[in-house]
Amino acid sequence: MIAGPEVSHLVAQYEAACGTKEGTEHTSHHEETERAQRVFFENVEKLSQAMKDMGNPFQEESRDLLSLDTKDIAHHTAAELIGTHLEKCKVRFQEFMKGLEGEEESTFYEPIKKNRVDFFRQVPASVDSSKQKVLKEDCQLFSKLFISCQSRECDLKEFFRHENQSHPAALSDGGKLHTCQKSHLTTILESQVTTPEAEPDADTIIIDGAALVNSLPPRSSKTFEEYAMLDVLPTIQAYSTKYKRTDIVFDVYRPSSLKAETRSKRGREKSKGMLFFHAFTGCDVISAFRGKGKKSAWQTWDVCDEASGVFSKLSQYPPVVDDEDLKTLEKFVVMMYDRSSTAEGVDDARSSTVNIIFDMGDRLIDINQLAENYSQEHISALLALHAFTGADCTSAFKGKGKVRPMKILNQNSKFIQIFAAVGDSWEIDELVLSGAEEFTCRLYGFSPRIKKVDEAREIKIKKICGSSLELRQGLSVDLSTFPPCKRVLLEHMKRVNFQVCVWKRAHEHYPEIPSPLDHGFHINSETGKLEPLWFEGRRHPQSPR
Repeated sequence: MIAGPEVSHLVAQYEAACGTKEGTEHTSHHEETERAQRVFFENVEKLSQAMKDMGNPFQEESRDLLSLDTKDIAHHTAAELIGTHLEKCKVRFQEFMKGLEGEEESTFYEPIKKNRVDFFRQVPASVDSSKQKVLKEDCQLFSKLFISCQSRECDLKEFFRHENQSHPAALSDGGKLHTCQKSHLTTILESQVTTPEAEPDADTIIIDGAALVNSLPPRSSKTFEEYAMLDVLPTIQAYSTKYKRTDIVFDVYRPSSLKAETRSKRGREKSKGMLFFHAFTGCDVISAFRGKGKKSAWQTWDVCDEASGVFSKLSQYPPVVDDEDLKTLEKFVVMMYDRSSTAEGVDDARSSTVNIIFDMGDRLIDINQLAENYSQEHISALLALHAFTGADCTSAFKGKGKVRPMKILNQNSKFIQIFAAVGDSWEIDELVLSGAEEFTCRLYGFSPRIKKVDEAREIKIKKICGSSLELRQGLSVDLSTFPPCKRVLLEHMKRVNFQVCVWKRAHEHYPEIPSPLDHGFHINSETGKLEPLWFEGRRHPQSPR
């Protein structure tokens, strides 16, 4: 350090020897004072204690850069900066030394330019300029196509039956599924019931594995195995003494999963679940059952070490409980953090004879009380509405959310009947499709007499252009405000119907689920992954000869 204590002594001795300045009696550095040394010692002790409590980062074998206190994974660019920081400094120094060889380039007293690097700076979220550029180009392309269609006297109705671009602006973000705040639906439903002040007595607790990991930050654990044995297992054993049965459910992360795209958007910067998911690879996931004699009977399901992470089928093991014991399991507590799953829980509560309580961490939701406010048909409609307005495998309508669709559904019994029929069969009924088309028109603010989305798209452009149907130069056209064309809505409804079919068959032990390739998805020839099929056929109308 230039201002360090050693340099201060040398400067004082140099000044005294040269006579340029009288030597001073006190040549100690300000950091050599008793108070400064005491504060430094306390900080070192705190850091050492933090490493003992949180784990020594120098013993980590992972290549990820972790935060010491929260265990959050920093962005990979931060790890690259630290790995290359020393080399960058050496390059700066070599450039400075080379500059000394020619005085005309640099002098000895010229400072070395500082490398300004902030490793853990939180980059504020901003709209990517490339996305704005793509949207602008799409709008310009749409305008040119529309003008060309008019000049060639094409059929305007045929023009609006096509999306006229590779990805529908109303449902996609650059070819990916558009997402929304899914928990808004839970907020609406939760406002209709009274939150229990205390957790009621229950026979069974079903724990979301990811929620359990997020609620148990590692303290003294240094490895994944220690974390599982010291932090997770004692918590599970405590639950087993309180409940007759404790089940832990982990979602399976397969590369070919329909949720792969949604998980990729969540990233790894702030995800503890992604970090500690591998803690259970090769270990045991335990389900506990306490019988009538208050003896704990344990059964384990081994997790495969393969990348697919497929759980062993329960049929390979003897049953934990018999039919007589199952009759005693009358009330469930579900511990989870995903607020978007309330709609599925209400459907389960209405179709079962047990009591279900959702533990959201900071509050409880009585699912049975919530289900009593709706008929079975209405609950089935809510399940389909949740998928229609955006779930993990289905896209949301830009700018529409879930509050407005919920209001439209509750105000019209016709839409309740239509959405209740979604998912009854793997094939979409024509009445369901036409009803979804009418609902989409209502969602975009059109009058009840407008029931076709292609007609609604034509009316929308007429409002922008006026009676002349001419796009003026510089006129902005936001394509995301247009409802999707019927061909796009058809593929969207295929994905919605497929998702609801899976949800409605969740009670079956081994449901027969067909391939998603015929239900709004296709395999990307380059990546080999499942992707949404936005529409079939041409994106533009065929030009007249």
